[in-house]
Amino acid sequence: MSKKVEEWSVAKRYNPFNSYKLLGQIYKWRLIKRGNPLPQPTLVTVDLQNLCDLKCIWCNSDYILKRRHQKISKKTLFEIADFLKKWLGTHHWEEGVEAVCIAGGGEALLHPDIGKFIHRLVNNGIEVGIVTNGTHLNKNLNALSKCTWIGVSVDAGTPETFKKIKGKDKFDVVINNMRHLIEYSKYHNGRLAVDRPGYGITYKYLLHPYNVNEIVQAVKIAKEIGCKNFHLRPMGIPWDKLKNGDTDTVFRSVDIKTFNRQIKEARKYETPLFGVYGITHKFDDKLNIANIFNNCYAVFMTCVFMPATDGNQDHFTLGLCCDRRGDTRLELGTNLDDVNKVAELWGSKKHWEIFDNIDIKTCPRCTYSVHSQIYEHVILEDSMTYKFI
Repeated sequence: MSKKVEEWSVAKRYNPFNSYKLLGQIYKWRLIKRGNPLPQPTLVTVDLQNLCDLKCIWCNSDYILKRRHQKISKKTLFEIADFLKKWLGTHHWEEGVEAVCIAGGGEALLHPDIGKFIHRLVNNGIEVGIVTNGTHLNKNLNALSKCTWIGVSVDAGTPETFKKIKGKDKFDVVINNMRHLIEYSKYHNGRLAVDRPGYGITYKYLLHPYNVNEIVQAVKIAKEIGCKNFHLRPMGIPWDKLKNGDTDTVFRSVDIKTFNRQIKEARKYETPLFGVYGITHKFDDKLNIANIFNNCYAVFMTCVFMPATDGNQDHFTLGLCCDRRGDTRLELGTNLDDVNKVAELWGSKKHWEIFDNIDIKTCPRCTYSVHSQIYEHVILEDSMTYKFI
């Protein structure tokens, strides 16, 4: 096997995709102890609805999309936005939730009140990031320009591969929408246009054997239209399709060699304001699952507000894992009718029971695997003697 290419250039080690940024919050997460009041999450995810206009072959929300088509009402979204602002922890330095990721469970930009929700969050002093397929980026431009970052899941370098992976011929639409939003944000001095590595629009690329040959081509497009970053990570098997202890190989050795070669070539297009990131630290050398931790402490660090299962748009469900949407075992509160109940449930006996019952072997590739690793190795074991600088 060819030598593994580094995930990022040395000059770009301080980037938004480096999971070790969690070390900056170690004094908050070391408060996670059984019997203690838990600190509130720094980031929460909000799934506005369970509806999508594409059909990606690897969809990790497929389980929900086949069973639910609910959304959260504007009334409840506003209540969530206001609750997050005032969700204070038990310690004097905690000032409420700082950031919201509007993401999966469907395509968020299809929700009729997405723009109003973004404005509400921003006006409450909460930073907003969005993960989208990009087909509706041409709408709500003013609101979108106020986001800190937007990750557009393009996942291809040609229209042909885009259609093969996503089921519709929308590649040119997505690219043009990205270009338009980038230009709009610059002209109107939006937060999205701030010249910092973690801000702006990121061209997201979920690696699959079908698109492994198009990385360089996609990087060229991303740079040409003005993206701040090109972010690639391997696809993983969704939780509902994963067998206990599954290590099925998605990528062949030839795919991995091609990936390494393409990323190395793509790095030549980096500039101080454009980065290329091939993120693999949540996988092993064969790009399979590598959940190297004993317990999931991430369920105490973040959560997901999702549409309710009872069809009532004024209700919502509170999940604890963005990688296991629809898995009732990871739901802290189902069909809730009052956002203030979230604070009561957070750190409750039920919360710790969910933690105790999580079997890591049933988990897919974990978005927050490094969070749990840091908690175990740095906080519990003090392997880095973090009090010494």
